[in-house]
Amino acid sequence: MMFELQEENASENEKRFSPDEKKKIMAKLHERRRQEQKSKEALRRYLSDKKIYNYQGKEYYKIKDYKNNFYISKEVMESLAETVVEVELERSGYTANRKQKGFIKWDPVRQSIMASLSKVRVYFKPFEVE
Repeated sequence: MMFELQEENASENEKRFSPDEKKKIMAKLHERRRQEQKSKEALRRYLSDKKIYNYQGKEYYKIKDYKNNFYISKEVMESLAETVVEVELERSGYTANRKQKGFIKWDPVRQSIMASLSKVRVYFKPFEVE
């Protein structure tokens, strides 16, 4: 008996969309999918001629700015779209290799990788992929 009441409540709470609303929703979803696909294609073109480094049996891309070099795994770089991804940045230096957590994202307008080296104070700076 309770199951029947739950089914009736679920059917009453179910929202019905008009054909115009359905078209608007589908158009928004299609536009979002198209933007994400364009972003992935642009990222794939950008990374196509970049050098891949092998370190400890894994493949990495090297990103750099005027004073820092970081290595980011190939899988993470290829999975970027327009979302922000939390990554472990491996810093290469003269003294020792250090790991640092931060955020990266792909900026399709600038055609560059944006990285924030701090999880506390998020500030994205453009980095060049070598």
